[in-house]
Amino acid sequence: MSQPETETMTEKQRAFADALLAVGAVKFGAFRLKLHETQPDAPLSPIYVDLRVLQSYPDALDAAVAVLGELIATRNLSFTRYAGIPMAATPLVAVLSHMTRVPMITPREVKSHGAGGSINGTFTTGETVLAIDDVVSHADSKLEAARVLETNGLRVRDIVVLVDREQGGPAQLASAGYTLHAAVRLSQLLDYWRASGGIDDETYTRVRAYQAGA
Repeated sequence: MSQPETETMTEKQRAFADALLAVGAVKFGAFRLKLHETQPDAPLSPIYVDLRVLQSYPDALDAAVAVLGELIATRNLSFTRYAGIPMAATPLVAVLSHMTRVPMITPREVKSHGAGGSINGTFTTGETVLAIDDVVSHADSKLEAARVLETNGLRVRDIVVLVDREQGGPAQLASAGYTLHAAVRLSQLLDYWRASGGIDDETYTRVRAYQAGA
């Protein structure tokens, strides 16, 4: 097992970690993930991170947006608009956009009605956008969103997520030419939760064993 990394977590990261447990955004059991759509025989995950619930808890949403803002500032990323990957990231990016006054757009599937198009919001061809999502395990949905953005003449270099499940997402994105930035890694969360009493040793060991075999 890795050495606990709680000392390296910032105040905003710890507040976000606490909020995830407090609002039930993290569940333990046996779960199918998006990766099972292409890898049906993969082991079931003993942990499920569901950040869609954050929109129902303003304080937890604030904690998520704060840690996103901290990450973006720390990495000194260059962009002119946020691109929120639907649906889980949409409320997060909307609040972040409002607070930072940076405009947002949303890539999506092309509609057969209305004005059509595959991006909600306005933009200028050639702009660099920062793609933002909630969680990364495998990176298929991030790559799909990046393709939509680039097809519309936008540049994508960096992709930001709140939680990296450490299941190959960063390497998958790097091989496609993108850099992933995660506010926290799952191993950091697990170490912090165990040290703070948020989870017991049995749960910690079970999830870490799954990570090691994933």
